[in-house]
Amino acid sequence: MAYSVPLILYVIIQFAAFLLVLAGTPSGMFRSGSPSFPGPFGCITLWGLKLTCASVDYNVTIHFFFRNCRNRLNLFRAAQGLAIVTIFVYGAAFILGLILLYGCSFLRWVCLALNIVGIATLCVVWAALAVMYNKTDDPQCSTVREMGYRFGAGFVLFLVSWILDIINTFMLLLPCTVPATKAPEKVESPTAEE
Repeated sequence: MAYSVPLILYVIIQFAAFLLVLAGTPSGMFRSGSPSFPGPFGCITLWGLKLTCASVDYNVTIHFFFRNCRNRLNLFRAAQGLAIVTIFVYGAAFILGLILLYGCSFLRWVCLALNIVGIATLCVVWAALAVMYNKTDDPQCSTVREMGYRFGAGFVLFLVSWILDIINTFMLLLPCTVPATKAPEKVESPTAEE
């Protein structure tokens, strides 16, 4: 059985995007800035703050740290939920991509739909993080940048995964834009062969 090269690339890229989202979700979205102006904690993740980015334990939860910043807390909650949804969407797109390799061509449209949903959900996640970094919510809540943080590894992993998902969407559309046509058969006029 000969596999389609674009479909093989789709599966490989989808697996990479899935792993990046899986690794990026618990990672630090913001990390302490320069040593001259450090933030109070080493990393801010979607679920809490850590003294060091390599630690597994959270020292303070997001809900406690941003308890006076309602808008920021709502953005964190949306990012948390959509990051988990994105993990499932990317995982399903990868599994269905594997099945697609074995000839279930109708799954191409399901994979395409999953990739579009994944683009939307992950875009909301990283956009919410970018808003928190640059925008003041309330007078009592400074921006994450003003708190002495910069973007962390988790944010970068989300962006790279989002870009890979966009590339994958185009990979799925490639075979649809080039119609598979056969070479025209030579039509012979009927002759009297008797």
